[in-house]
Amino acid sequence: MTVHAPSVGTSGLRGLVRDCSGAVAVEFLVVLGPLLLLLLGTFDIGMVTLTATRINFAVEAAAKCGATSGVMCASPPQTSAYGASIAGLRGLDASGFSVTTAACGMNVTVTYAYAGVVLPAITLSADACYPTG
Repeated sequence: MTVHAPSVGTSGLRGLVRDCSGAVAVEFLVVLGPLLLLLLGTFDIGMVTLTATRINFAVEAAAKCGATSGVMCASPPQTSAYGASIAGLRGLDASGFSVTTAACGMNVTVTYAYAGVVLPAITLSADACYPTG
């Protein structure tokens, strides 16, 4: 009777190749990175869109308030402060607004630096002109 002893190196490697415990965890970790990037990127794009909408609305409201000489917007600094209060964005105060009188009427411009989670820093700007009179 002959007994064949398997080679230690070959059987250990075969056992390791056939052992599938933990394969799902490794596959999950491989997919998790791109999935999180996609999720956070989608959230970031939504926040950029919301922020751009908010500064557009604030600029339009400030231009209208300044052109109609409302009580809250009697001077350009008050108009800037009004626009900043309407926008309600962290880091955007009256100094970010520029209020001038132009041929079209009361012109209000704003720039805002948006720093996202996934996206690089983006400078958003908005401009509105409302006729005086």
